[in-house]
Amino acid sequence: MSRASNLAGFSTSIQSVAPSNLVVGVVTATSFVGDGSNLTGVSGFATALSSTQSSPLSKIFKTPQTLDIGAGTSIKVDSDATSGNIAFMRENIIHVSTGATFTVGSGTTFVTNVLGLF
Repeated sequence: MSRASNLAGFSTSIQSVAPSNLVVGVVTATSFVGDGSNLTGVSGFATALSSTQSSPLSKIFKTPQTLDIGAGTSIKVDSDATSGNIAFMRENIIHVSTGATFTVGSGTTFVTNVLGLF
């Protein structure tokens, strides 16, 4: 992109876009290219067997059965009233390594295997 201006009532100018550039705010486009593997703040619920949109495998998904909590890691699951004090995960098994901790906060209901796959 060499230049953009007067987007949605805002006047801005972008002279060049490189991987090191940072855009702050909302970015709208007619399309985005790439697999999205470097996106942050986006949580998917499963992995498609193909990233090619025309492939039927892009509509078939896989997900791990086990959530691993690595050594030296401390995890506390807390929910709140806005979500009914419920937290959930797609995996069925939690493997807590030696030296790790995993706790569920008081008043939080934690549900595993929320998809009912395992």
